[in-house]
Amino acid sequence: MLARACRGGALVLLAAGWAALRLQMNGEYKGATWAQIAEFTAPLPFGHRPLMSLVAWPLRAATDWPLALVWGALEAAAALALWFALRAALRPLVGARWDMFFATCFFALLAFPLLLKHKWAVFYPWDTPAMAFTAGGLALVASRRFAAATALCFVAALNRESAALIPAAALALHVGLSRHVLRDIFEVIRPVLAMTAAVAAARLAVALALPDNPGPALHFALGKNTPRWLHNLEWLAEPVHWLWLPMYFALLPLAWVLLWKRIPAEHRRLALVALAWFFGLMLVANIYEPRVYGEILVLLYVPVAAAACRWLRADTLGAA
Repeated sequence: MLARACRGGALVLLAAGWAALRLQMNGEYKGATWAQIAEFTAPLPFGHRPLMSLVAWPLRAATDWPLALVWGALEAAAALALWFALRAALRPLVGARWDMFFATCFFALLAFPLLLKHKWAVFYPWDTPAMAFTAGGLALVASRRFAAATALCFVAALNRESAALIPAAALALHVGLSRHVLRDIFEVIRPVLAMTAAVAAARLAVALALPDNPGPALHFALGKNTPRWLHNLEWLAEPVHWLWLPMYFALLPLAWVLLWKRIPAEHRRLALVALAWFFGLMLVANIYEPRVYGEILVLLYVPVAAAACRWLRADTLGAA
């Protein structure tokens, strides 16, 4: 009983400490203020990510807390959800107890992209929930709980467009498991289409519910003349930035190289999903904002944690 209470206290401290650090190290974006986000009046694409604002509404109505404290409380709750979702995704791969260890280690890695003072160190309330949804989606599709994954996709799409990664992960994890690729596709295509439809339905519902928010839903250009992909390529033209990128990804690409042979075969295909998403970000995001990589980090971390656990166990057995 005492051990369980200690674990619970440590988990609360982890979540509260994470939220406190996020709000301390990341500020408010003047183009989409916390008040605008909370009141559903933020310009697009920020204004079409309403889930956390909906969750915040009853808390704001029931308390006189300042908005920063409301977002901090929700960030702590999202950190708890991320921890439990990571455990669910990792447990079939690493087993009991190891799942707690690796879920906790993920927060240490997140310090690189989310807590350091980068050029645009901004706090948005949907970033950590998006990682939690991605981890939960991985857990559900890996265990073929497709109905639950479809419901999760709908809710996750109210939070952020990255919910589309969940059906993509389902394809990556299940197509190619056997030598009969076409059979694998036929087995998984219906749930993948259902998940994709849930994402599309949620995004359409948001657009219909909030038709007056200004700005384009996708920002392919900076200002009127500079394509975002060209802006990002110009940033990459600086050699030192190629040293920054691995740190933005919490050094997980390096871990993939070192542990490649120990990564489960089906999880290796998640790298393709992550790479495709990165190229998509090149078109619509600033790649020097590390917070945009949160969902990619989840996709890369789960296979790395499984591989690291295999390596540690093999090393332990060898020493014995």
